[in-house]
Amino acid sequence: MYTVKNTREKYLQETCGATDAELIYIDSIRQLRRSCPRSNTIANSQPSEILDSWLFQGNWEHANDSKILDSLSITHILNVTDKVLPDQSRQILHIRSKDGRSAELSAAFQETNTFLDTCHQQGGRVLVHCERGVSRSSTIILAFLMHHRKWAVPQAFEYLLTKRHEAIPNYALILQLVRCEHDLTKTNNE
Repeated sequence: MYTVKNTREKYLQETCGATDAELIYIDSIRQLRRSCPRSNTIANSQPSEILDSWLFQGNWEHANDSKILDSLSITHILNVTDKVLPDQSRQILHIRSKDGRSAELSAAFQETNTFLDTCHQQGGRVLVHCERGVSRSSTIILAFLMHHRKWAVPQAFEYLLTKRHEAIPNYALILQLVRCEHDLTKTNNE
């Protein structure tokens, strides 16, 4: 039996119904982040390039800075905040979500994956962002990497950390990714 280590894990177990196996897996995923060297600052001057000059991750300020968006030739924005972007010159998908452990993003994974796939197929360039460019946007990017590259959560997370060091979904969002991985594995095996 898994021994719950902190209030986050207790929340996952009691509120989200996380199993011992899921908690062990989440702990191993979080260890990947802990093993990376840390800096005390978040590099927010520019969005991070995640994939092949078309997929970028950033924060609210990047999404509102037309100079940054223009310099990267951003054609699409995937907004994962509870705020509406004023920009009307780019195609925007808005997934309304507040930050915190109660954020539910797994229901949007199919829609966000389709949006990103379509953008890529059409030669677009997309910025995925949340408020700080740390948790919710990382979750959407990880779900896409799992879908697009057929990667498990740890492989996708290790890759993302090489591109955006400050990527760190909260525990509840990692649980959603773990369950998404389980569903993808089950679908691929059928």
